[in-house]
Amino acid sequence: MNEKQNDEKIMSILKSLNIEVNDFELYRTAFTHQSYSNEHGVKSNQRLEYLGDAILDFLVADYLYHKYPDEPEGTLTKIRAKYVCTRANSEYAVNLKLNECILLGKGESEQGGKNKQSLLADLFEAFLGAIYLDQGIPKVREVLEKIVFPVINNQSVFFIDYKSRLQEFIQAESRKTVEYQLVKDSGPAHNKTFTVVVMHGNVKLGVGVGKSKKDAEQKAAEDALQKLAIKK
Repeated sequence: MNEKQNDEKIMSILKSLNIEVNDFELYRTAFTHQSYSNEHGVKSNQRLEYLGDAILDFLVADYLYHKYPDEPEGTLTKIRAKYVCTRANSEYAVNLKLNECILLGKGESEQGGKNKQSLLADLFEAFLGAIYLDQGIPKVREVLEKIVFPVINNQSVFFIDYKSRLQEFIQAESRKTVEYQLVKDSGPAHNKTFTVVVMHGNVKLGVGVGKSKKDAEQKAAEDALQKLAIKK
């Protein structure tokens, strides 16, 4: 698929969301992964991802604050963690078909980048960042009302945040917190693999391997929960 065809697919997604584009370049950048940026000398979506991450956290927090007026801060934080995390964000990206339009470098594409949770989660956040800059907060909220808030309303569907679950267990048993340590990263820049251990004091609770540090940390926490025989 050439760039013109890719732009047409992006426009199709935007049209389905009733977005009348002011600055299409923002959206093209949102779909530009760092690996493609490095090969073609264009902007990557990393700055938009940073912005979209903060906006997503804020709007979901605002939604939960009003939806659950009697719930304390701790409960609201736990709920948000189930629906704003790498796995959840990657599924939102797929539901919007954002994965079909992402621009990847040759190596990343050959390694199945369009199916990587961490990459898709970042894409979703970058997409929201682009919408915010082009349309403002109301339009971002409108998108979340279509793709995120219905999932929250369906209480039978949620995404497990293993790190939060492990932290809850540890804090109930000890004053010490857990610490995630990167012990190894290998592979080329476009296809790195990270190995992380989760420690509690001098005790190694679990180990995780992933295509991003976030993924590896989640898997290390999941491994720790399994070894501790804690229901997830």
